[in-house]
Amino acid sequence: MRKSSLLVALFLVALVAIACGSSSESETTAIAKITPSETIFSLTDLTDVGFKKGKTFDVEGLTGATDAYLGYWGIDPYDRKDYEARFYPSHADAVEFGVVFADERTGPDAVIKSGEPMWEEGAKEARACTRSAGGDSSNCRISKYGDYVIYGNMILVCQGRDSATALEQCAALLEQLVPELVTG
Repeated sequence: MRKSSLLVALFLVALVAIACGSSSESETTAIAKITPSETIFSLTDLTDVGFKKGKTFDVEGLTGATDAYLGYWGIDPYDRKDYEARFYPSHADAVEFGVVFADERTGPDAVIKSGEPMWEEGAKEARACTRSAGGDSSNCRISKYGDYVIYGNMILVCQGRDSATALEQCAALLEQLVPELVTG
């Protein structure tokens, strides 16, 4: 009896050690918020990796941008996240002109109330409505986008309740676009 208890205990310890030491395939590589690259991306690059375009935004007022889209992507097609993809002629333009607009659209201090953003396009779609416990009204002044990344000429504004979650979503999509980001 004592011998079987010892075997069960050893088995459980081994199982826990294996589980704690294993890594998940869904883990994403940490990514820099701004990555200089000469790569020039377009919507086609995103759609080639499964990105679904939901809406084309008018870029008038989005200084320097050539195109902007609302779309959806996820490794699991039943758990897609929202993204805004904004394209500029170059990485330098994306950084110089795009940061102020991306900062405004993301995070807890996002400016998405009608009439307030510098660029109105997509502000309505950026809203995440929350209801407090026991409350009878919704607060739709919270951005669904926790953060963004700039890679080459593209700014990806990514869904996430906070910066860390959003950057994980950005990294997961970028890993599909730029396989060399995955460290092996």
